[in-house]
Amino acid sequence: MLRSFRKTSTSISFQHQLYIYHSIMLISIKKTSIIIGILSLFQSRHVHSLSTPVVASLVKDYSGTAAGLFNNMRTPAALIGGAIVPLGLLTAPEIDKSKDSKRVQLFKKVNLLLAIASLLSEILAITFSTVAINKLAEVRFPPTTGVDELLSKHFEIAWMGTNVHFLLGMFGFGLLVGSKAFFTYGSKVGKISGCWGVAVFLHCSSIVNQGIALGAGDNSPHFASNLLTLVIRYVTLTMSRVRGRPLSMIAFGVIFYSLFLSIEMVAESFGFFQKEKDN
Repeated sequence: MLRSFRKTSTSISFQHQLYIYHSIMLISIKKTSIIIGILSLFQSRHVHSLSTPVVASLVKDYSGTAAGLFNNMRTPAALIGGAIVPLGLLTAPEIDKSKDSKRVQLFKKVNLLLAIASLLSEILAITFSTVAINKLAEVRFPPTTGVDELLSKHFEIAWMGTNVHFLLGMFGFGLLVGSKAFFTYGSKVGKISGCWGVAVFLHCSSIVNQGIALGAGDNSPHFASNLLTLVIRYVTLTMSRVRGRPLSMIAFGVIFYSLFLSIEMVAESFGFFQKEKDN
């Protein structure tokens, strides 16, 4: 009797232990699932709170960045323009018709015109960039996803004009450095410096073409694929917006007239018009 009671009590205590153990396991599983649910909910809210400002920060005012880009072009344009004055204008080689051949005379004339064109090109770059910087400070433009979008929407001609005129003036300045050695120390030194000037001109053109083709990224608007297409697009856009601007129309007319005078000067230097007069 006592043994059977002990067996019964032992079996009951063992079943009671199993029941308690099973209850504890269920409670721990429920607590774990609740904790995991709370953590996942907190994590989703935390990720959402982090992602929202990032998306919102993509669209903002990039006027300060755009003004900095224009200023990056304006400052060196002013420095190059100031260096062109003594290099190509104040110390321009004089023409001696008794000693200089027709080709040397033409070379000196072209050198002077190159200096003038380079200086005026830098002045245009300074004008474009200065006006753009002032407009960026005065006008409040709507937020954009990047500075490239701001430039393409509101300052396309100004940005292209600043780059085109700065680069053309800089290239002209490099060629003036090579021609200066030719007029000062003769043809031997002039040929060496001329080769250096042409080499730098070509290498700079390659660097500029690579930068223009790259743009501001894969998803950004590209203004052109190289320097030549950039110049063509700038001229095309400028001429398309000349209507209604009488000063710009007069400016283009004067430019075309100067091209005619340039062709006439080259023809006279080689004696084409002189033959017609003799006949």
